[in-house]
Parts: sequence; structure tokens; C-alpha cells
Amino acid sequence: MERAQSKRDSGYQLKADLEGNYLIEKDHQATKTVGIFYAPSGGSVHKVARLIKQKLSDLHPDLFVISDIKPLQLLDYRCLILVCSTLGRNTWEMEQRDPWSSFLPRMLRIRLNGRKVAMVGLGDHVGYPNHFVDGMGILGRTVEEIGGQLIGMTETRDYVFNDSRALREGKFIGLPLDEDYEAHKTEARIDEWLKAIRCAMAEF
Repeated sequence: MERAQSKRDSGYQLKADLEGNYLIEKDHQATKTVGIFYAPSGGSVHKVARLIKQKLSDLHPDLFVISDIKPLQLLDYRCLILVCSTLGRNTWEMEQRDPWSSFLPRMLRIRLNGRKVAMVGLGDHVGYPNHFVDGMGILGRTVEEIGGQLIGMTETRDYVFNDSRALREGKFIGLPLDEDYEAHKTEARIDEWLKAIRCAMAEF
């Protein structure tokens, strides 16, 4: 029922894949510049997402908590900024209750071809040094699977940790932040990261 209703009401062009799942046409035109999507709400992730929106105010970004939207809304934006939290000790395989765990499977029904995606992952380098910002790594793999182009990789030299799923060729695939133990570094890290993000976004 939900699938049929989405097809009738969304206004997006849909086609069915070999398994009968409806996929958004990859050439759907984005009409807005920047969308910031985050979860969960009400804590450090929310705080960081609002700070990023404030610092990009000249670009008039929209801000959404993912529990309030459908994945279709990601397609309205040429540039996406996704903000997620770390995974807990017993939830390395995405069994946690974080809203991203239920949002990711639904993202597989869309295609982010032509979109640039920057990611921010909050982690705890003291409590979980072997799984630092793993959530960002899992989310990043989904983004690439559906055609998104990741931007905003970060050097590891300013971070203390043992391992992370968010590493690629010696760099983080997005911006790691630790609001538990390094909150005093957050704003400066965001400022430096946004310089690179702005350059990448300006290439459209």
C-alpha cells in the first residue's frame, strides 16, 4: 500500500527493477542547492546539524531530521550533508534503534546520481576506539551504492583511535566529531571542513 501510494502521490517518475521494487528515475532534476539531513534529534547530532546550517546560512540550506521525511526528499538537492551518530557496543551490525538503521534500507529505492554528499559522523574515541565513527562508514557505503559522490574526506592526524569503518585510503570519508571528549575542537573542525565542502559544491 505504501509503495502504491508513493507512486501516485509523490510526483516523481518511478520504474520497477527486476525484483519489482520501484526505483526513482536517476535523471530526476534537483531544484535546490543544499539539504542537511540528520538523526537522532535532540542531542549532539542535532546540535552539530544546526551549527552547520548556521555556518552555511548564505546558501540557505534546509534542515531535516530523517524521522520526519521520506528518502524521496533527498533528490530535491544537488548537495547533501548527512549527520549521523556512532554505533553502540552491542550494535555494530546496524541493529540499534537509531533512525538511520530504518532509513538506510529505504534509501536503496532511490538513486543519488549527480548529487554530491558530505558526511559528518559523531563518535566516542575513548569508549569505542576500535569502532570510531563506524556509523559514518556504514552510511557512506549506502550512499555510494545508490550513486552519490562522496566529498569532504578528512585527514586522520588530529584524531586518536584504533580503527574505523569510515576509513578509506588512510582518510575518513567525512568529518568525524567527538562531542563527548573533544567538544572544544568541534567548531574549528567544522570551519576547516566546510572550506573544502564549499569548493566542492561550487563545482556544480
